[in-house]
Amino acid sequence: MRQAAESSFRVSANAVALGEFGVLIRGRSGAGKSSLALALVEAWRGRGDFARLVGDDCVAAHISGGRAVLGPHRGIAGLAEWRGIGILPQDFEPGAVLALIVDLETEGAGEGRPRLPEPEELSCDFHGLRDIPRLCLPARETERSVAAIMAFLHKVSTK
Repeated sequence: MRQAAESSFRVSANAVALGEFGVLIRGRSGAGKSSLALALVEAWRGRGDFARLVGDDCVAAHISGGRAVLGPHRGIAGLAEWRGIGILPQDFEPGAVLALIVDLETEGAGEGRPRLPEPEELSCDFHGLRDIPRLCLPARETERSVAAIMAFLHKVSTK
């Protein structure tokens, strides 16, 4: 892995800490990033493991020592959007090391995709870091996406 220079920046995304895994969730507005983040936290806790929201809508990222550390944007730390309800206080974790990027694809984006992704589709570069594990999942299919992410992280943790 090529080491990136140290830098800090903001990402329009959500992030959660699931045990030792920091998960960054990217997608268009309305793709279900907040719903997926909150559902992941609930599902991971349901297994009896530590899980917390890191940031909703805007995440601070810091690249150092060949890793990306995700944190909440200071202006909205501890707040999360619950669609149809509003912005509510939420327990949050101040930092998590990026282990997985989830890209939520809007309708039509996944049409014609093969059932099994090519190996190169299962990773991406992130601000100078190479080969970060990545999943492309359908937007607004929270239950299906939670199951896929949990299965993927289980596979990674048992290697």
